[in-house]
Amino acid sequence: MTLDRALADAPRWMFLCILVYAPLAYGCTRPVTIVVLNQFSAALVAVWLAGCAWRRRWPVVPWPAAALVTLLLLQGWWFAWNAHSIHTYRTWVTMDRIFIASLFPGWPGAVDRDLARAAMLNLTALAALFLFACDLLTRPVWRKRVWVAMALAAFAVAVLGVALKFGGPEARRWLWDERVAKGATTFAAYRYHGNAASMLSIGWALGLGLAVAAFGRPGRPLARVGWMVVLLGLLTGLFMNTSRAGWGLAVLVLVVVGGRFLLARWRVFGWDIEWRSAALQAAALLVVMGALVAAGLSTDWREKLVRLNTAGESMQSRYPARVYHEVVRETGALGYGAGCFQVVLPVYMEIFGLATENHGFWEHAHNDYYEFLINWGWGGLALWVLLIGGGLLAGLRDHFRAPIHWGSAQWVLGYCGVAAAGGILVHSLWDFPLQKASILLYFLTLVADGWARLGVSEAPAAPINEVPPDRTQLGSTRLRG
Repeated sequence: MTLDRALADAPRWMFLCILVYAPLAYGCTRPVTIVVLNQFSAALVAVWLAGCAWRRRWPVVPWPAAALVTLLLLQGWWFAWNAHSIHTYRTWVTMDRIFIASLFPGWPGAVDRDLARAAMLNLTALAALFLFACDLLTRPVWRKRVWVAMALAAFAVAVLGVALKFGGPEARRWLWDERVAKGATTFAAYRYHGNAASMLSIGWALGLGLAVAAFGRPGRPLARVGWMVVLLGLLTGLFMNTSRAGWGLAVLVLVVVGGRFLLARWRVFGWDIEWRSAALQAAALLVVMGALVAAGLSTDWREKLVRLNTAGESMQSRYPARVYHEVVRETGALGYGAGCFQVVLPVYMEIFGLATENHGFWEHAHNDYYEFLINWGWGGLALWVLLIGGGLLAGLRDHFRAPIHWGSAQWVLGYCGVAAAGGILVHSLWDFPLQKASILLYFLTLVADGWARLGVSEAPAAPINEVPPDRTQLGSTRLRG
């Protein structure tokens, strides 16, 4: 029995370690950290499958999710294996295409063999972690541990980012070379502050959920204080980050999560509120928000306000949207291959006369939807939509079909996980969070949570409205998890 338990728990603890590693190791944006993430995934899968074989137990993975992942991997690896060319750069923004021998030259294949293979190695590792998460998150105890690990890892990113912001270039040299350290576009271990904003927004949504669950249970003052500290740290990080996306995501997630649970509370308790306590809490919240805004705008505040007001105009003038439209118009049903956007775009940039240093080299589109469509085509994009949409819809259905339980992290975070993923999908309209391994790992874990709920039939507990309301608490129902 002890050996069985050890074999079962080993990959689960490994998964939590991977969730902590991914955002702190430069966000898994550097080749070496991506390779280490792939190796961690391979080790976890080996231990997981060995444990399942030893215990004679099949992994619990919903067949639609497994089928969609399998089709995506088949398409991606076929393109990588049947690639038609590689590329060499003439200048920083232009390149030469060198055709290579492929087994089936008349059949679809990637336009760059090396990029497609590297992208598929990482995507295969993340797909394996996604399937493992589908199995792991059927267990409420481990589901909560995963949520807590993700929230605390994002909190660590926020603390590190704020410390380096206050420390200035001298402190940032601990992570970055001198040129990068002098810039203002890094945050914590992320080279691009927009990616850090996505990671923080995931932690912000989950932290809100954990705080709501903690305040919904009587007693437990340390848990309440702890999650309020985490929320304060995450909010400080979002406002200290110079990314406009971070500010927008903080507000969006707060509105979506706050609106849902304020409505749920009103449906249960009506307007039976201790107004004096509520007024004091609202005043304290306004003071904290004001202090954070002041901290975020304390340096170069005029420039930040100008950047915020001209966000839409800046994106229209800077990002080559008309080039993206032309690439998409000529993209086939299966695209150009995973990771190949960066060698497809320069050809079109040259045609449009934009292959200059003023427009720069675009490793990623500042729009994930364009990039996924160019890499995977309409057929591959449809598989991604079904995989992501199916998981998020399953999570929402499970949340709204369950009775209201203020003290249940399982009920609260089922919704907050969908809100976190929704924030990433909104951010993807003008940035590329889903192209970065650490953010895609967290995003797929949130999607896996929804899929995992399809195969779980937990006995429903008594809804909160069967319990007389306590004016000093949001609720008094006790529910494990």
